[in-house]
Amino acid sequence: MASKYTNLLDEGLAKLGINLDLGQRTQLDAYIAEIELFNPVYKLVGAEGDELIIRHILDSLAGCPTMTELASSFPHARIADLGSGAGLPGIPLAIAMRSYEFTLVERMGRRVDFLRNALVRCSLLDRVSVFDRDLKEVKQQFDLITFRAFHPLYDILDLVAPILSEGGVVCAYKAQMEQVQEELEQVKVRCKSRWQSSLVELDVPRLEASRMLCLLKKI
Repeated sequence: MASKYTNLLDEGLAKLGINLDLGQRTQLDAYIAEIELFNPVYKLVGAEGDELIIRHILDSLAGCPTMTELASSFPHARIADLGSGAGLPGIPLAIAMRSYEFTLVERMGRRVDFLRNALVRCSLLDRVSVFDRDLKEVKQQFDLITFRAFHPLYDILDLVAPILSEGGVVCAYKAQMEQVQEELEQVKVRCKSRWQSSLVELDVPRLEASRMLCLLKKI
């Protein structure tokens, strides 16, 4: 398992204000171990060692407090991770937010295989599923929709709009403020759907880079 990262995870989770019990930590360790096992062949993420934990695991979990608060306003929040890839941010969020059902949307075969295997290893099959199709083929509606290192906002929001429930929120992980503002300006010009946006700054432990959640609601 990934016990070599115990101290780093303890520190990071404490700074994020996230409390995971022994079962959840076992799931998280299993997930990290799966990434490390398959990354050399599948090229899932461009980081290893402590950088894997900081740039991918803690980065994904940094959005958890905001998303948990948003999810609590729905009776039974359904959450989707679009272009899930290696399961980021979906799997770490699903481990931390164990009261909610998640759908990981991923169309690339190798990554789908990895995701399904990871869900078995992490004992998440009871409430996390994989939809192995293109975003255009998704018909189900979700209350929270998240994605990380995916398409620019103006490329996908018209596809996201029909699958976002009434009152639902898009929670897009973003980096530089200037880039986000430019994307939002392009959304106004290029998208048929209309959106109200707000930004939540994320403080990812040990990451010396700007990170934020861009929250979008349909108007």
